[in-house]
Amino acid sequence: MRRTLAGSLLLLTAVAGCGGGASQSTNGGKELEVLYKVEPTWPHLEKMLGDAKKQYEAAHPGVTIKLTPVQGNNEAYYTKLALLNRSPDSAPDLYYHDTFQVNADVAAGKLAPLDDYLAKWPDWSSQFPDSVKQAAKGGDGKIYGVPISTDTRGLWYQKDVFAKAGLPVPWEPKSWNDVLTAARTIKQKLPGVIPFSMYSTKIHGEAATMQGFEMLLYGTPGGTLYDDAQKKWVAGGKTFTDALTFVNTIYREELGPKQADAHNAKLADKVTYEWFPKATLGISLDGAWTAAAWKPTSTKPWPEWKDKIGWAAMPTQNGEEPGAVSMSGGWVMAMSAYTKHKQEAFDFITVATNKQNSMTYSVGTGDLAPRKDVAADPAYSADNPSVKFFTDLAAVTHYRPAYEVYPKVSAQVQEAMEAVTTGAQTPEEAAAAYAKALPTAVGGADKVLAR
Repeated sequence: MRRTLAGSLLLLTAVAGCGGGASQSTNGGKELEVLYKVEPTWPHLEKMLGDAKKQYEAAHPGVTIKLTPVQGNNEAYYTKLALLNRSPDSAPDLYYHDTFQVNADVAAGKLAPLDDYLAKWPDWSSQFPDSVKQAAKGGDGKIYGVPISTDTRGLWYQKDVFAKAGLPVPWEPKSWNDVLTAARTIKQKLPGVIPFSMYSTKIHGEAATMQGFEMLLYGTPGGTLYDDAQKKWVAGGKTFTDALTFVNTIYREELGPKQADAHNAKLADKVTYEWFPKATLGISLDGAWTAAAWKPTSTKPWPEWKDKIGWAAMPTQNGEEPGAVSMSGGWVMAMSAYTKHKQEAFDFITVATNKQNSMTYSVGTGDLAPRKDVAADPAYSADNPSVKFFTDLAAVTHYRPAYEVYPKVSAQVQEAMEAVTTGAQTPEEAAAAYAKALPTAVGGADKVLAR
């Protein structure tokens, strides 16, 4: 996931009551608890859920929505959610869920399938594209969440930095070498400017895996974490090592952030709120939502961003077809298997993900809209000229192999990336360590394909 959002993520009061977080409210009605994450610089989900609560309660007398925010980044959020989900008595009825975590919860029996409810909801068939519907599909083929957002990833660059360094604008790199050459030019011409930023340490969790490593791995010839044909996880190999070699080059040549910043949970805030506006960063590998940090509704608006920031596709390693690479994921609203009020819980999902609330969320976050009617509305892209570009990257995007064990695989990827970032291991050593750890992570050597 995503932001450090794939870093975004804690305090929470467990709900008392008998089952699924749902309890009787003080007036004798029903209460549904919705768990979500919030950060001071990222208030968009909280606003959307607040609107949805008002709309839902007005239409459903006798049912109260209890919104429970979790302060912190994604890792903190999932630590708290895991603790709450240990018992039906403390589990929330509904929660904001990253798609890569869905199958782990399905396997653990924590989520309720939504298919029977979705079949009676007209919006599901008319407004959600088939590709988006796959985001929360379990290994059993059932749907376990309704998408709130989807996304793609690419390169953002500071035009003033490029102009001062003598680099072309617009910039359209065709290979990894083009990206590294631009970073090296910035380092040479503009001392004090950080040439390139990416997430590459464990503190950033899935942002490191997805925005960082997988954007590289899936841009190599045949690079993948999972072999679909053989249904096995791939243990390292040349493509894995090549991806780590790019990371190694960034940090050994001092083209990236200082180590303290690379390990800073607030690196995303530094990039968007400090370095880019001050023209002290050249290039950032990040998600489609980045521009939301600069919009008028942001905590630190930067009106000039439309003139100062450019965007480009992340190229494949040596320009191999299709020439560019992206990764897609997203977030869903999921229903706990423990809730005693499933119909009421599903009804809240339909309110939270209706056109009005989806528009509020997408416009605020900069995430790509999962609903067709939102994407077609002129208001969706009116204040964000980058939206069409990042939407079009869907043509070259990839999806994580989000099977039950994927979070464990992702953790091992982060171990490898951090070891290379700090210089503790060479790319070859980190790839070998990953290959050695993989069988344990995925449940046996028979589930691993050596390369």
